[in-house]
Amino acid sequence: MKKKLRQRKFLGAALALSCMSPAQAAETSTVTLYGLVDLGMLYERKDGESSLRQKSGNQSGSRWGLRGSEDLGNGYKAVFRLESGFNANNGTQAQGRMFGRWAYVGLAGGFGEVRLGRQWVYGFEWAGVGSPFGTGWSQSSNNAVLGYNDGDFGAGGRVNNAVFYATPRMNGWQAGLGYSFEANDGNEFATDNHDRVLTAGLRYNKGPIVAALTYERLNPNALQPSKKNATNFQAAGSYDFEWITLHGTYGNLRNANSGPSAGYDNVNSYIAGVTVPTGTAGKVMASYQRATTSDITGWALGYQYDLSKRTNLYAYVNRLDIRESHTLQTSAGIRHMF
Repeated sequence: MKKKLRQRKFLGAALALSCMSPAQAAETSTVTLYGLVDLGMLYERKDGESSLRQKSGNQSGSRWGLRGSEDLGNGYKAVFRLESGFNANNGTQAQGRMFGRWAYVGLAGGFGEVRLGRQWVYGFEWAGVGSPFGTGWSQSSNNAVLGYNDGDFGAGGRVNNAVFYATPRMNGWQAGLGYSFEANDGNEFATDNHDRVLTAGLRYNKGPIVAALTYERLNPNALQPSKKNATNFQAAGSYDFEWITLHGTYGNLRNANSGPSAGYDNVNSYIAGVTVPTGTAGKVMASYQRATTSDITGWALGYQYDLSKRTNLYAYVNRLDIRESHTLQTSAGIRHMF
């Protein structure tokens, strides 16, 4: 009897432990489903022709994603992120792949964070602070004149096959360094036969000041001897006076192989803008931007009204002139985050 009783106690304890395991795992591991749906109407007039249509991602690219972490103990954790862009007006994929926005796994701790996979160059990820429209709002975006998005540093400023390291934040400062062994989709064997991209950044965020310095360099595919070593430098910042926020950016793009500044050896870019709060739920934004030498000029005016913490309405009008081509856009829509 005593033996049977001990066996029953052992089985009961084992069952209790097995039931506790999922709870324990939940305490040390997290996975979050998140996303954003942005859809509106867009009127566009370009070089004498006009179009009225529904368009996804007017303010921010529509997306869904999974991100998570696992506590490994001793201050370390495993991290991952998978993010997919899509077109909300027809349900198709954006970026031409399942996880075209982000796809990485890494290790984080007191030393900072190391990530492997498809990621954003720092000129894209960190320098949006220098424009009230950041990297969104269609051609109001800073990418209308800056070089990170032109294709030399990964399609849309995203690079494949990359390893990135970011330091911990220290008194508002953070630095980062990344290297892509093949920025695009090349599958040649030799290392030299790939477009390799170096990206680096330094940023500061404390009090009313937000600022970033970023740099990219392309080491081009040896199979394309005419391709140049393109470089891109950006200095961006903003200052919040509470009643108004001032934004500014300087960019220098050299030896561009693609994009609207292709064929120009040295292009300086400038952005100036303001964000003005209107009550507790709205804000007005305005900007002017110009790229010298490649002769690109743009202006934009936008408005955002928050219905809640996760849903807002927006409207904007902008114009972008790229030498002899002229495009005017007017849009209004709704964005919901989950």
